[in-house]
Amino acid sequence: MSEFMADLEGKCPKTTKFNDFFVKLKDYMASFDSTSPQSKDIQAQLSIKSESLFRAMSAFSGTKGGTSEDSWRLVDGLLSLGKGLIEMNKSGSKDITFEQRKELIQSLVKWTRGIGVFVKMASESEGHPIDLSSFGIDYVPSPSKRSLYETHGTFSLPQYLKDLPQTSKDFESFACNGMLDFMSILEAKCPGTAEFKDFFAKVEDYMTTFKSGSKDIKVEMSDKSEKLFRAMSLLDGGKAGTVESWRMIDGMLSMGKLLAEVKQNGSKDLTFDQRKEVIGTMVKWARAMGLFVKVASEKKGKSIDLSSFGIDYTHYYSTLPLKGPNGEL
Repeated sequence: MSEFMADLEGKCPKTTKFNDFFVKLKDYMASFDSTSPQSKDIQAQLSIKSESLFRAMSAFSGTKGGTSEDSWRLVDGLLSLGKGLIEMNKSGSKDITFEQRKELIQSLVKWTRGIGVFVKMASESEGHPIDLSSFGIDYVPSPSKRSLYETHGTFSLPQYLKDLPQTSKDFESFACNGMLDFMSILEAKCPGTAEFKDFFAKVEDYMTTFKSGSKDIKVEMSDKSEKLFRAMSLLDGGKAGTVESWRMIDGMLSMGKLLAEVKQNGSKDLTFDQRKEVIGTMVKWARAMGLFVKVASEKKGKSIDLSSFGIDYTHYYSTLPLKGPNGEL
């Protein structure tokens, strides 16, 4: 990590802002060094150092005060690697398991990419382009779906469902990709506040539980559902028992149950009744999510138009594409 940060700093403009950023970044990462006398008080140190680092990040005009996609990617990478290093320290001298090695490698890649892209964008905003190819990691920053949707287009659920797969084994990725696309454009319509960002992050985290394959899925769901419910309550004005809230919870549970049932079918073809249930459940989930966000957004003074999703949010949508046993619509 020290070599990476030193090499990266060498590519940057020699300015006070970049010098301060790397000083704060190195100081933050030093907190995870198990040989450091400060490591015993790591939480208190991290609180102070993370605030200093964030101020250093915010000094760059190209990062929009630390709230850009690149800034959040860097923060995510720091937290991911920090968590991994803390867990490694707790293991003491024990051998690292295969799963731990895999997770640590992924965290390191995420960390280096997050820092690399942030620095690249910050440097280019200062008129100094940086080539990151020498680090051997794909640093091509993919534009956020939010910005793409704001600029170029929309997402229609009926149109998406026309490509509903024939077999059970292909449904999980199809459903998850569709849900992520739906949430991306829905988030793009919302106020860009911390509460909405947190809500969508918790929804996505909750939905990943259904494809994790974890033996402790019930424990994971309990923890993640509690976090999601708290995020919902903040948007709901503290009224966690509204109709919109319970409708959304029902939609989430229905989708989770469906994904579990379809997975049990293995590679079998989806029957007509199963395809009908799949479509109905995805519509139920999307409608519940849309209505909850619409009401929450309007409480913040921003009206949302959900018509682009192609779903009737007032009455049950009965014209979705659905093929019968003989292929008829």
